[in-house]
Amino acid sequence: MRYLFLVLMIQVSIFAQNAVEFTGYKGNVNSVAFSPDSKTLLSGDEKGNLFLWELSSAQKIHSLGTGENITSVNYSPVDEDMAVYTSYGGDVTIIKASNREILKTFTKNGNIYYAEFSPDGKQLAVAYTREPTEKEETKGIRLNFIVDLHETDKFEKTKTLRLSKPNDPDGELFGSNFFETYRYNSFSCSFSSNSAYLASGSMGKNIAIYSFDLKTFAPSYKGHSSRVMFVAFSPDGNYLASASKDETAKLWNVTSGGSIVTLKGHTGNVNSLAFSPDSKYLATASNDETIKIWDVKTSALLKTLSIPGGEMITVKFSPDGKYLAAGGSNEKVLLWEVSELLQ
Repeated sequence: MRYLFLVLMIQVSIFAQNAVEFTGYKGNVNSVAFSPDSKTLLSGDEKGNLFLWELSSAQKIHSLGTGENITSVNYSPVDEDMAVYTSYGGDVTIIKASNREILKTFTKNGNIYYAEFSPDGKQLAVAYTREPTEKEETKGIRLNFIVDLHETDKFEKTKTLRLSKPNDPDGELFGSNFFETYRYNSFSCSFSSNSAYLASGSMGKNIAIYSFDLKTFAPSYKGHSSRVMFVAFSPDGNYLASASKDETAKLWNVTSGGSIVTLKGHTGNVNSLAFSPDSKYLATASNDETIKIWDVKTSALLKTLSIPGGEMITVKFSPDGKYLAAGGSNEKVLLWEVSELLQ
């Protein structure tokens, strides 16, 4: 097994609005993830620095220098110590988060944006783009949008989902080999709570839904006026939420596939979003330097957190519902106690 180490000066201080502030990052913080037991927080930045924090003490456990732009981090929901991080250059790395032990590394011939374990822990989905071959170009494919599925024993690939469509005008909107760190380009995927469906932002304004039972794509969710940046299913299985460059987030009825409500209020790209574990709240992260918290049932805006100088890229609730974490262009991760935010 291989180990990588990086020693950085880390500071922890109290930020505005009762947030704990973690610093030491270089460049934008692209992704944060809580361990299944809600005891630790994993995060990665565009300069390739991976940090693990202990939440009870707000202290750094360790850091890992990868040398690559880290585009996503996520834990396995059934293993408190197994995590995945992806690099824009094409690497997928499975690690033991507690000691940085690298369990498995594999590559994709393209640019990776996101990876996520299924809720049952049996699958890993990897979303990436790849340049078209000459044959694909003749068919009108401008850029390949792909989600590969891997089993989680040996992490062998089991299925490839191809999302690109010939002569799709949206394909030209996505700049290949180009990753602006505030996620002008973004490509994510999300498993439903029962692991029966996989949603993906696809390559444009629509959301692709794949059914594992039917082994085919369901009708796309349509409604955004610009690129879909991020998607997430609610833990209770009733909703799908989507974030978009059109400065809105949408809630969708999973049963009907129809849009329930459009959440308006941001004044910049909505880059990411996350449901609370009880599915009551939705947090959205935007280029407008805010995090907003919404009531899912009523669609009411409950709280706006302003982060001056920080376009927000990533946001997550802890599995126990106690914490909310966010990161972005200000080279920081902010941590709030949800009970204090919503009191």
